[in-house]
Amino acid sequence: MKKIAGGLIVTTIEDKISLFSKIIYDKVNEEKEERLEALSYEAEKKINAEKERIDELRRNLQREVSRKSNIKANEIVAKEKLNKQREILALKDKLIKDTVEGIKEKLSEFVCSEEYKSYFVNNLKNTLKGVDKGSYYVIVLKRDYEKFQSIIEAMLSEHCQGNVEIRISEEDFIGGIILKDFEGKFKIDNTIYSALQESKEIIGVRVMEMLA
Repeated sequence: MKKIAGGLIVTTIEDKISLFSKIIYDKVNEEKEERLEALSYEAEKKINAEKERIDELRRNLQREVSRKSNIKANEIVAKEKLNKQREILALKDKLIKDTVEGIKEKLSEFVCSEEYKSYFVNNLKNTLKGVDKGSYYVIVLKRDYEKFQSIIEAMLSEHCQGNVEIRISEEDFIGGIILKDFEGKFKIDNTIYSALQESKEIIGVRVMEMLA
């Protein structure tokens, strides 16, 4: 007997011949001499027929085992590819998250620096220049209002035509400003947080390039 892939045990033709031969020899010893030739002939026919049948079964079994093995192998490969893809996606998400957090920390340091003042002033000026006359809220962080109150009020007087009110944001958007109309139909989000969120796509592309 022979063990093949998958743990199946296949009886070889040698096993069958050995078994049939034993049966024939036992019968020959019991029967008369005149029956020996006929029995040998019939036995040979049976052996040959069984041999052919077993060969066919073995070929069919091998094909089936081969087919199942190929299916199993393909399943394993597909599963491993899927696992690898999931691992890459998880790693991508982690790298993006870590990168964004790292950038956020750097931006938090930036808004506390002297350099941030010129950024804030230019941001506010460009935002106010881009709107028509109307009624607007200029939303800033408490920290920025306390630091730049006089500058903000001077710029509003210089660049705004209409009714403009300053509001302190309840959310920490790191830095920058939000401008929106009283009705809430129009909004310009020039915050640092918004810019960071928009950069996630670029970060994702670069991370995928790293993992390629």
